[in-house]
Amino acid sequence: MAAESSLLTPDWSLLVTVGVFLLVAYLLNVLVFKPVLAVLDERARRTGGIRQMLGGYDQRLAEYEAALRAGRVAAAKLVEERRAAALQRRSEIIESAKQAASAEVAAATQALTAQVAAVKETLARDAEHLAASIAGTILGRQIGTPR
Repeated sequence: MAAESSLLTPDWSLLVTVGVFLLVAYLLNVLVFKPVLAVLDERARRTGGIRQMLGGYDQRLAEYEAALRAGRVAAAKLVEERRAAALQRRSEIIESAKQAASAEVAAATQALTAQVAAVKETLARDAEHLAASIAGTILGRQIGTPR
């Protein structure tokens, strides 16, 4: 039991261990932790402004993209309106051309009908004169032409 009690009773080695521990903790704090924390704080301070700028950038980018989308929608609407107007104008031009063509066909048909009537009248007169001439030649006498 005497050996057991010497293990549990504190002696000077415990104080030396605690002292070495405190010295190492102090040295680590001074030589490692404080410089590392100072660097991290400085980095956070310097990047804080950048993060704010990035936040502003993200907001401006979102606004720009929204404006771009709105512009695309407006452009598509304008293109569609102009396309519809062009199709309407095309329909009007085609209809106008059809009407003009119909009028020309009607005028040409009327002119042809008049020419056909004139040619028929001329052919009828010429046929009568030719028939009278042929009959006079065959009969050997002059035959009067009907009026």
